This record gives sequence, C-alpha cells and structure tokens, in this order.
Amino acid sequence: MGSSAEFRIQIRCSSNMRQRRTNTTLLSIPIELIVDILLRLPVESLIRCRCVCKSLRSLIFDRRFVMTHLNNIVTGINMNTNSFRLLVSHNDSLLLMYCEGSKDGDGSHLAIKEVDHPAVMDTDVCLCILGSCNGLVCLEIGDDNSIIILWNPCTRDTKVLPQPPYHFQDKMFHGFGYDSLTEDYKIMLATEGPSEVMMNVFSLKRNSWRTYEYLADLRTTDQQGCFLNGALHWITFEGVTSARNCLYVYNDPTEDTDFCIWIMKEYGVKESWTRVIKISSEILAQQVFVEVDKLELKVVCILENGEVLMDHEGKVLVSYNPKTRTFRNIIKGKEDDEFQATTYLETLVSPVTAAEGGGGANNM
Repeated sequence: MGSSAEFRIQIRCSSNMRQRRTNTTLLSIPIELIVDILLRLPVESLIRCRCVCKSLRSLIFDRRFVMTHLNNIVTGINMNTNSFRLLVSHNDSLLLMYCEGSKDGDGSHLAIKEVDHPAVMDTDVCLCILGSCNGLVCLEIGDDNSIIILWNPCTRDTKVLPQPPYHFQDKMFHGFGYDSLTEDYKIMLATEGPSEVMMNVFSLKRNSWRTYEYLADLRTTDQQGCFLNGALHWITFEGVTSARNCLYVYNDPTEDTDFCIWIMKEYGVKESWTRVIKISSEILAQQVFVEVDKLELKVVCILENGEVLMDHEGKVLVSYNPKTRTFRNIIKGKEDDEFQATTYLETLVSPVTAAEGGGGANNM
C-alpha cells in the first residue's frame, strides 16, 4: 500500500519564550517508510498520532492501512505482543485485563483496570457478551427490549444494530465472526422454536437479519462460540477456547479425572492434539471453595505469559501459572454475582466502516 510520492507533514511549532508561531516543514519522507513505521505501533500510539495533523489522520483512517495493521497483529508480523486483551463484565463494571512487563524485569503480570461503558448504554442494565472478532466486541444490552451493538473498546467506536428477531430468554447459543468469502462480519444467534432450532444470522454488510430453520437437535455446553481460522466453533460435551491462533479444548473435572487442556497444534489435523496442562481436580475445588462434584469450570483464556484464566459458574475468576503451579484469585463474587468475559485484540477496525467489507482477518 502506498506510492513512491513523498508525504509532507506540516506541523505548527510554538515558542513559549517569544510567544510566536511559525509553520515549518519538519519531514519530507517517502510514504512507504512512514507507513512501515506506523504499522509497527500499537493502537494507543496510533490514536495519538491521528491528532498530529490531517495527513496522518487521513492515513491512519485509510481502510487499507487498518486492514494491514490488523493482519500484521493477527499473523504476528507486528511485534507488539501486548495487543491481547480480556474484557470482563462484572456487576455494573467493565474490567480490562492484560499482561504487562514487571518493573523489575522479572516476567510479566496481569494488569487490571476499569473501562467506561459504551456511550449508548446505561451502567445499570443487563449486559451479555456475544463474542469478539478483529477487535470488535459484540454486546447485547437489556432484557426484554434488548439491543445489540458492535463496539471497539480501544477506539470507542460503536454501532447499534437492528432489533434481532428473537426473544432474549430463548437464546441457546451464539457467535460473532468474520466471513472471509463475503468479506462480511456476521452474528449467529440460535434460538429454540416449537419443533426446530432457529438460526438468526445478522450481516453487517446488509445491516439486516435472516432466519433459517434447522431441524437437527443441536446442543452445546457453551453459549459463546469460539472464532478461529474463519469459522465459529462450539463443543457439545465440554469446553473450547482459542489462544495464539490455536484451538484448545478441556474436560470437566471430576473426582475420578483431573482437569486437562489440549491444544490442536496444527489446525484440522486430529493427530496434532497435545495435552499441555493437567491440574488436580481436588486442588481446583479448593481454589474456588466448592466440592469436586460441584465444579463448573470454563477456560476463559490463556494469556501470553502462559497463565490460564478459569471461571467457576461466572462467580470466581482464578489464574493458574503452569510454570510455578500456583493459583491466584482474580475475582471472587458474592452468591448473586455473575461475570462474563471475552478476549479481543486491540485494533483500529471500526464497526461503522467495517460494513464496507474487506476489513477482516480469519483468526481473532
């Protein structure tokens, strides 16, 4: 992307001593070099760069730039490894969790901070996280008269979607992903009809819903689908998640079986399944303060430092470090508390302009 033309940036400089302003051309650099530098920056830095001048703002808003920056993050070309985020909805708060380097240089730790709600919602309404893809988070807000929005937590861009053709209470499972064949973001909501499963599919390109009848008896143990390699994944007996472009599955711990996590090292190859973590069910039960036969664990995500975040019934969020074999309680709610979580990447993708198509990658 880019041409051989030079890209001139006009910046107004000020002098406090002389109280005067002068216009001067500070840079005359080939656009390829500028683009290459900018593509290596994290989103937070790019947002600040957009305020420098109109030329930089225009470049960073360019759809081709947004796509290239996204693909660099997903494929690992962008070496900024701190773009992975975990968004947690807990009571009336939205919490952001991510790995950051320790000040003493000894590895990394989990940082937690509170973030503002999307501007279109109140802070005291019911919120359901439907999924995330390419930096966009799909949220369902409200109970009976619910609305669905697409939201970029990093840029704060928000798009309110048309009312879905289903009732909140009837939802069985759901997912949000990017269809690379049609270059379109889609939401899938499965609801239970009188004698069949109704598949409600929203197309961001069309800005509309379509409903399909599906006669098969579909049952999953996890409501939120996992998007990887251009497909949504559900598992019908235990749990599924993804991390670092790999698919992970895990079992339900019991008195007779330990809690194990397997990774599919080569996508689609059955023989590549490898067990990477094994934890005693008895020790896990002690961490979440329940008996083994009452464990209801879900792997929320696997962080870049290898820590595994797990939740028990949406009430306890615990971190397990496989290197030190130690646990840490992140959230321990009250009896009537409940939280939801989703992982996402920090990107420039806008839910408003993403409808134009061509703004996606197949993994996150």
